[in-house]
Amino acid sequence: MKKKKKILLAAILILLVVIFSVAIVITSKEFHKTPEGAIRFYIVLHKGPWALSNVKIIRGKYIDKFYGQQYVVEGFTDRVTGMELRFFYLKKDESGLWKITSVGTGP
Repeated sequence: MKKKKKILLAAILILLVVIFSVAIVITSKEFHKTPEGAIRFYIVLHKGPWALSNVKIIRGKYIDKFYGQQYVVEGFTDRVTGMELRFFYLKKDESGLWKITSVGTGP
């Protein structure tokens, strides 16, 4: 009886991991349809969903040939260094989704 319970629990755990992985992939693609969404996804991955309430995303006027469109993000600090990461550069990839090419403290 105990063996059946262990197998059932393992199967449920594997199913939950698969469902969670698929949900992350689908959510990732949804977020990356806009530059702001890609930045929000980055912030959620690196600091958690609670950090989104403190940030303001502003489209910059500068477009770099290599890195792409500049975005200024106010209120996002790096967890490791404690420095504010203000400048995000994004480009569209071949599939039409926005990709972050660079993140830093200065332009």
